[in-house]
Amino acid sequence: MRERTASLTEGALLAALTVLVALLVALFGSPGLVAAPLPLFVLTYRRGVRTAALSAVVAGLVLSPFFGFPQGLLFVAAFAPVGVVQGVVARRGGERVAVRAVLAGAVVGLGVTVLSLVITRYLLGLDPLQAVVEAQVKGAQAAADLSRRLGAPPQQVQQMEQLAQQMPNLVRTILPAAVILGVLVWAYGAYALARHVMRRLGTELPGFAPILTWRLPPAGTAALVLPVLAGVAVQPWAPEVGRVLAANGFMASVLVFAFFGVLTMLHYLQSRDVPRAGRALAVVAVLLLGDLGTFAMVALGLVDLWVDLRKVGPRAERSL
Repeated sequence: MRERTASLTEGALLAALTVLVALLVALFGSPGLVAAPLPLFVLTYRRGVRTAALSAVVAGLVLSPFFGFPQGLLFVAAFAPVGVVQGVVARRGGERVAVRAVLAGAVVGLGVTVLSLVITRYLLGLDPLQAVVEAQVKGAQAAADLSRRLGAPPQQVQQMEQLAQQMPNLVRTILPAAVILGVLVWAYGAYALARHVMRRLGTELPGFAPILTWRLPPAGTAALVLPVLAGVAVQPWAPEVGRVLAANGFMASVLVFAFFGVLTMLHYLQSRDVPRAGRALAVVAVLLLGDLGTFAMVALGLVDLWVDLRKVGPRAERSL
C-alpha cells in the first residue's frame, strides 16, 4: 500500500512537471523540446509504464484549458512516447543501453512526428509545413536585405534572392532528411539530459563513448547511400520520387560526413595538445569558409570512413 501511494504521489508530481515542461516547449520551442520527455523518462524508469501513461494523460487534461481539447492531449502525446520508450529501454538494461535508447526514441519520435503532421493537417485543418516554409523564406529574404544594406557585391545579393525564391521547393524536397536527422538529435539530447538527471537522483545510466572517438558504422553508411542509389534507379520511371530520394540522401550524407569530419579534426587537434580556444577557432574558421569549409569537412569524413584517422597523433585513442 505504501509503495502504491508513493507511486501515485510521484506520478502526480511528475505529471505537474510534465505540464510545466510542455508550457516551456510552447514558449521556447526547440530548446524546451529536449527536456519534454524527461519527466516521463524518470517516471517510467522508477515506477513503470502504467504510472507514466496515467501521468501523461493527466498532464494532457491539465493542459486542455490552455490549448483546448483534444489539443492538450495531442500536445503531450507528441513527446510522451519518446520519454516512455527510452525509460523502458533504460529500465531493462542490457548491452549498449544508450545506443538502443536513442535509436528506439528516434524511431518512436519519427512515428509520432509523422502522425502529428497528419493529424494537424487533415483533422485540425492546419498546415505546419507551410509555416516552416514561410519562416525559411522570410529568413532568406532578411539575409539578402541585410547583405544589400551592408554593401555586399550585387552578384552575391542576387544569389541570396534566388535562394529565397527557391526555398519553398527546397524545404519541401529535403523535409524527410531534415525530420529524420532532427528526431535523431532530439532523441540523443533527451537521453543525455535524462542520464544527467538520473545521476543526480542517485542512478548511474550507461552513456556513450567520448564523442571525439565516434566513427560512422557500416549500417549508417548504407543508410546514407541507399536512398541516393534508389533515387537514381527509379529516376527513369518516377522522376519526382527519384529526385526526392536522391536529394534527401545527398543532403543527409553531406551533413553526416561533415559532422564526422569536424570530429576528426577536433580529435587530431586535441591529440596535439591544442587548447580549447584554438579548437573553437578552428570550428569557427570552418563555418566562415562556407561551402569550402563544408566540402573540406565532408572530404575528411569520407577519408575517415576508410582510414581510422583517430589513430593519428601522439595520444590517439582507440575509436569505436
